[in-house]
Amino acid sequence: MKNYDLCVIGGGPSGYAAAMRAVDFNKSVLLVERDRIGGAGIYDGALSSKTFWEISKEYSSFCKKMQHYGLEEPVVHFKNVLQEVNSAVFERSDQLEEHLRLVIKKRPESFRFVKGNGRLISENEIELESESGKEKIFAKNIIIATGSRPRKIPNITIDEDIIMTSDGISSLEEFPESLVILGAGVIGCEFATIFSNFKKTKVHIISKDDRILPFEDPDLALVVESNLEANGVLIHRESKLEKMEIENGRVEYILVHPDGRKEVYHAEKALVSVGRIPNIENTGL
Repeated sequence: MKNYDLCVIGGGPSGYAAAMRAVDFNKSVLLVERDRIGGAGIYDGALSSKTFWEISKEYSSFCKKMQHYGLEEPVVHFKNVLQEVNSAVFERSDQLEEHLRLVIKKRPESFRFVKGNGRLISENEIELESESGKEKIFAKNIIIATGSRPRKIPNITIDEDIIMTSDGISSLEEFPESLVILGAGVIGCEFATIFSNFKKTKVHIISKDDRILPFEDPDLALVVESNLEANGVLIHRESKLEKMEIENGRVEYILVHPDGRKEVYHAEKALVSVGRIPNIENTGL
């Protein structure tokens, strides 16, 4: 049984950083990742959404300047925006892959990377499962950094095409003419800002509270709220979602308003943004 000072399960932002820091301290390290190095920090997460946001901000600012001079706004296509986002993602991915290869080459005795799954079987033992088979290893210290994924709601069918989580945004081919966002937290407000900045999509956002960003400072939330409404975003405050489903290729949803009144709405696409849950399946926890 091979022994390591540290085993890290998960090669996302925190797991990769922890493994590399341990390497800096000359520790023997095993890094296990079942999918792609970088995780949600690169793919369908922080880097991609922040690149989306930055492009949308620059586009919105440029349009305001064009309006000031009485000029027509430039035409923007989603495929071109997505191409820029993917370019940033692939560039960062290539950097991490190259860095990983260099570390493996430089520290072959003290650093090992396994593409596969790692499962705790005792306090210091892990069972690895990869293309080469199963193997047990011993580690003095273990870090589980398997990340998270979008939370889904049991009574809503998410097909990642018409009703999506944030993971499905990159599958869009064009800007939707309308988008309803369930959840007024950070991710929901971020995508509401992005799509409203491009001025191609009518955005509705559903908040069960009397304001957006319920876990943030009220003054900050008020500023974001004002900016969203100035962009044309309709905020359903203190609204309860009774039903959301796909009807004739579009989204139909029913809201119960604070006064008890029910109303039916329709949108081309829906984004379910109600938080994230940890990826702890098959980790032995």
